[in-house]
Amino acid sequence: MKAFLYFWLVVITIGIISFGLKLILFPVHVASNELQTAYDTIDKTINADNAIYNYEWFKQQKEDIDATKLKLDNAETSKQAFTDSAGERSAWTFEDKEESARLNAVVLGIQNHLQDMIAQYNARAKMANRNIFQNNILPDYLDALTFIRK
Repeated sequence: MKAFLYFWLVVITIGIISFGLKLILFPVHVASNELQTAYDTIDKTINADNAIYNYEWFKQQKEDIDATKLKLDNAETSKQAFTDSAGERSAWTFEDKEESARLNAVVLGIQNHLQDMIAQYNARAKMANRNIFQNNILPDYLDALTFIRK
């Protein structure tokens, strides 16, 4: 019976000591995790593959934005040419009105797409683990309102 009692006394003592050590070493554990997180972040951010990917993404996105801006200019020119050639709006046929609505929808669609592309570019440019790959050649921020409007 004494052996049984000693056994449980030892188990409880070890449990209390273990809990006490965990409690005492908790700040060390937190600090260790913070350091490990910092190391992992640096290892995943500053590596050749990530640097190339992000650099190429910014370059590609800027070129895509410029190309979409040209598409928007073309769509607006087409819309204006139709409006100029169709004459007075009061004399338009049903087909003319449909074509005008279609051209307006094309322009609006391209504008919305361009704004989405610019918002994505700006969001990534603000991310601390991505903006280091912009190389100061590409803009840090694109203003959608001034970029889309002439």
